[in-house]
Amino acid sequence: MYPGIAQLYHNRLLRTELECEAFDLALEGLAGDTEDVVIHQIFKVFDDDTEQEEVMFGLVHFVESYQMEMYLTQLLESLPDMLDNARNWAIVLNQRILDDDISRKEYGDIAAGMAPRIKKSLAFLLEEIREDNPRLYERKVNTVLAKLK
Repeated sequence: MYPGIAQLYHNRLLRTELECEAFDLALEGLAGDTEDVVIHQIFKVFDDDTEQEEVMFGLVHFVESYQMEMYLTQLLESLPDMLDNARNWAIVLNQRILDDDISRKEYGDIAAGMAPRIKKSLAFLLEEIREDNPRLYERKVNTVLAKLK
């Protein structure tokens, strides 16, 4: 695992002030690092058991700062693994994508070319988002799901 990512992963539960500080320092150390290995591994850091969600939101903003196609592609490829221990974070990331017209269109286009396993995970997650808040997400989710067929 990339050293900066390993530091984030080790402190991802953010149980103490020391873990929060180490997490923030590791995230700062990765700023501007656009190596594929970083974006590929970063999604392993998200964990639903984290105690300081506001600190973890720094990671949300970090991944969203990557070039859009790279970010969306790596999120999709990481999605099946995220559903086990970072389902809520996967929902947050997907809701933020759905809420942005440009990101939503690009996401659907990229997802259309993904492997069946990834498409299935995405469809499952999007259906859950739609079910939880149909008024806000039904049209947006349906737009992406239509591209997966």
